[in-house]
Amino acid sequence: MRIRFIGLILVTLALLAISPSLHPQNSTKPTPDASGAIPDLSGSWSPHRPVPVTAENALCGIRTVCNDLLGQSAGPSVVKSDEIQMQPWAEEKYRAVKEGKIRDPNFAGCMPQSPVDLLVDNRRLFELRQFPDEVLLLFDQDHWVRRIYLDGRGHPDGYSSTWMGHSTGRYEGETLVVDTIGFNDKNWLDRDGHPHSDALHIVERFRRVNPKAMEYQFTVEDPKAYKKPWTGKMVEDLLPPTTEILEGTLCDEILQLGTHYSAKSNK
Repeated sequence: MRIRFIGLILVTLALLAISPSLHPQNSTKPTPDASGAIPDLSGSWSPHRPVPVTAENALCGIRTVCNDLLGQSAGPSVVKSDEIQMQPWAEEKYRAVKEGKIRDPNFAGCMPQSPVDLLVDNRRLFELRQFPDEVLLLFDQDHWVRRIYLDGRGHPDGYSSTWMGHSTGRYEGETLVVDTIGFNDKNWLDRDGHPHSDALHIVERFRRVNPKAMEYQFTVEDPKAYKKPWTGKMVEDLLPPTTEILEGTLCDEILQLGTHYSAKSNK
């Protein structure tokens, strides 16, 4: 009887030890909302069209008819450049781009595109994959990968300047909010040629607007390059589930074509 009683105690203690209800939740883990629901943003996506930032905009996500429904035509820019107030050096560099004096560092110097550029460039595809502690953005261009940490960590002190920066994220209702710092200053923000400095700070918002479309919004804060923050939007189209993200090797292709320029040509 005594042996049976001791065995019962041991079994009870073992069950209590593995009971999740007795362990406090990790306070660093993100809490998406009161219900604990996380919006489903996973899938393969393709940038669709620029969306001007206006209160009356509606999103439809249908490529062939959306411009008519919105009463607008597709434009080459994600944001109107005349709405961006630049610091003198940035404005001079941007003007040189428009005059053809500075070549695209992506094509001319084989430099990676910025995170924003990769998400608004309609030549690009990307795959978004969600996990409890991080989100991965997988790009066709040179197999670039962005890691967005959701485990509650902050940006590390003294983070080295990189092409993609350091990204942390959280869920606000149905929106994934991403905060990124730690950039170098060697590429453009977008296809239009907007420059940036190593003080660049980007806040991005990913929000599913219907089963086939996701709104991507970014806000640029860079006091060295711009007098005030500015924002752009893009609708991303959901691609069929059988879509495969193929390998893009831009530098190899332009080297074979003989159109590669040294990085010095971008100064």
